Amino acid sequence: MDRKPLSQPRPFPRVPAYAWAWFQRSRPVVHEAAQRLAGTAPGAGFVEGLREAFEADAFTRDVVIDVVADVAFSGRVPNRRPAGASWDRGLTWWAAALAGTTVEEFEARSAGPSAAQRPLFEVGEDEHAGRARSRPRRRQPSAERIALARTLRELLASSDGDQVPASAIRQLIAQLEQR
Repeated sequence: MDRKPLSQPRPFPRVPAYAWAWFQRSRPVVHEAAQRLAGTAPGAGFVEGLREAFEADAFTRDVVIDVVADVAFSGRVPNRRPAGASWDRGLTWWAAALAGTTVEEFEARSAGPSAAQRPLFEVGEDEHAGRARSRPRRRQPSAERIALARTLRELLASSDGDQVPASAIRQLIAQLEQR
């Protein structure tokens, strides 16, 4: 039986200098890459050595790509820049490369209208349209709540300044316990 590979993985594009400059300025990304590759904090010349190893070593390349995706994009590879966001050119390159597109395609997607966010809960079209036009209705307070508010107002009216007689509070508690 002759087996053919399903597909060849797309080679990762060569990282331009401006993308490496962004990488070097992003301390959390550099720190995480150093931790994963060397188990220590990054030393002098770490990023320069990483640039050389990235081209030659598949393991290093995979770790760097994973770190950028995990730290810069919270593990979610973006397919466009969020509406209103302004990204550094280097960060945009990494996002496009991770998404498998060119920077031009990524920018074109980002320039288009943003997709409408799906509602968290499914709501019928009539219900959704009705909510947008009218304010939510206020709930009518219960009869008990109305009576309690009236009693509290009377209690405050019988007070002497900020002092409420203890006997009036005892009487209110007794009334509430009877209900």
